[in-house]
Amino acid sequence: MMKAVVRVTSVAIFLYVGLAAAIYLNQEKLMFHFAPVPDGHIYAFDTPYDEVLISGEDSAKLHGVLFKTDRPSRGVLIYYKGNMGNVSWSEQIAEPFLDMGFDVLSMDYRGFGKSRGELSEAALLSDAEAWYDWATDAYKGRDVRVFGYSMGTTFASHVSAVRDVKNTILFAPMKSIIDVAERRYPFLPIALLAEYPLRNDQKLARAKGHIVIYHGTNDRIIDYASGKALAAVLGPDDSFITVPGGTHYDLPWREDVRTDIRARWGLGFAGLPDSRSQKNAENSIFSNTAR
Repeated sequence: MMKAVVRVTSVAIFLYVGLAAAIYLNQEKLMFHFAPVPDGHIYAFDTPYDEVLISGEDSAKLHGVLFKTDRPSRGVLIYYKGNMGNVSWSEQIAEPFLDMGFDVLSMDYRGFGKSRGELSEAALLSDAEAWYDWATDAYKGRDVRVFGYSMGTTFASHVSAVRDVKNTILFAPMKSIIDVAERRYPFLPIALLAEYPLRNDQKLARAKGHIVIYHGTNDRIIDYASGKALAAVLGPDDSFITVPGGTHYDLPWREDVRTDIRARWGLGFAGLPDSRSQKNAENSIFSNTAR
C-alpha cells in the first residue's frame, strides 16, 4: 500500500514539475501569437496610411502604420494592440477614432508584422516609449492620445506613467499576466515562472492624465475581475466603465462605447468638437461608473 502511495505521489510530482517546466519554457508561445510578414509585404488598407519605421533602443527595426483621418485632424491616437495578428488587423479598430478626427498610429511588436528584434519585457516597454516619442515629435503642438487593448493596455499604462499623456483609454485590460495566469492555473507558482509579469496595476498607479477603462462582463479572455481590480489604483477623476454583456472582442464596435468616448472627449457625432458634449463622466451613457 505504501509503495502504491509513493508511486502515485512520484508520478503526480513528475507531472506537476513537467507542466510547470513546459509553461516556463513555452511562455512566449503561449503569450504571443506571432504573425510576421516579409519586409516587402504590402498591406491592403482602404484607409490612406503611411508606413513608419523607427529603431528600438537596441537598434531593432520597429514597424508601424499611420492611418490618416479624412476629417480635420485633431492629432494622433497611439494604438497598442493585443497579442495576436499584426497591423493588418488594426484598420477596423482605428475606424471610430478616425471618424473622431484622429490619425491612428498602430505598431507591431517584435516578431509581429515587419518588426524585428529580440523579445523581452524591457524591450517591449522601451519600444512603447519610442513610439510615443516619435508621435509627439511628428505631431508637435497637437493632441497625442494613447489607447491600449488587451495585452497592449500594459504598454499604454507604462507610457502614461513615464510620459506626459493627457488622455488614455484602455479596453479589456488585465491586472497583470500573473493575475490572468493564476486564475487559469491556480495550482502553479505563476509568479515564479513569469518572465513577462506585465504588471499593469503598478504602471497604472503611476499614470498621469485622464484614464478611462472599459471592460465587458462577458469577457472570456481576460476575466472582468482582473480588469476591475485596476479600479483600485485609478485617480479620483478617472473612470472604470462596466460594459454589461460586453465581450473581449466587441468593445471597439459597440455604439454605446463609441458614444461614451465621444461624450468624454467632447466630440460631436461627426468627430468634431461639439458644445453639447462634455468630457466628464456625468455625460456618460453608462449610468454605473465604478471606481
